[in-house]
Amino acid sequence: MTRCSSKNIALALAALALAVLAAGCGARRQHDTIARQGQMMRVELARTYIEKGALEAAIPLLRRAVAERPNDPQVRTLYGTVLRDLGLYPQAEQQLRFALDRAPDYAPAHAAIAILFDLQRRSREALAHHRRAVALAPRVAAYHNNLGFSLYVAGDLDGAIAHYERALALDPALGVAYNNLGFAYGLRGDVDAARRAFRAVAAEPAALLNLALVFEQRGDDARAAALRERAYAAAPDLRPRVQEVTR
Repeated sequence: MTRCSSKNIALALAALALAVLAAGCGARRQHDTIARQGQMMRVELARTYIEKGALEAAIPLLRRAVAERPNDPQVRTLYGTVLRDLGLYPQAEQQLRFALDRAPDYAPAHAAIAILFDLQRRSREALAHHRRAVALAPRVAAYHNNLGFSLYVAGDLDGAIAHYERALALDPALGVAYNNLGFAYGLRGDVDAARRAFRAVAAEPAALLNLALVFEQRGDDARAAALRERAYAAAPDLRPRVQEVTR
């Protein structure tokens, strides 16, 4: 009788231990799930701030995300991009290089560091990373536009035009690529093609003013002045904002 009771007690204690262990594992899993959700929410909130232009508000969230996920190239790239856009170039490069060390084939990190190098006038390094981003993600229109911009700055107008056109083939709604294409065509001397590109995203007066800027860049001030007169004759009460070449 005593043995039977002891055995029953032992079995009951074992069952209780298993129940406690299971409860502990369940609580730990729940805690881990909540922690992961919190991390994801912080990153998404940071993205929302970035989209709204509140870059400084995103910094503490991304700093926390990096501390929680130090080897995540996506988080490092996002943090580096914000630092870059705030003009903190050395810190941005550190984050982006860390991302590439962890994930050498992560196209967004190549694209982000390439833009950083463009801003620093490190053309050779910029072009290498732009080309790598395009090679890794050839169907991302923005990467072709970015490479086109870098080639434009380097003076390779034919290369720039090819990538702007590829960007528009992939995403016909990418207005900035039309604008950039217009400047590249204009500097190459193809005024009609430049005008068509500008007109794809702007009214005639604005297109004429952009052409005027092209001729200014080519040193033809008289032609630039004539185009401005045509623009203001077409819209005497409207002074369209001249669009610059942008990424």
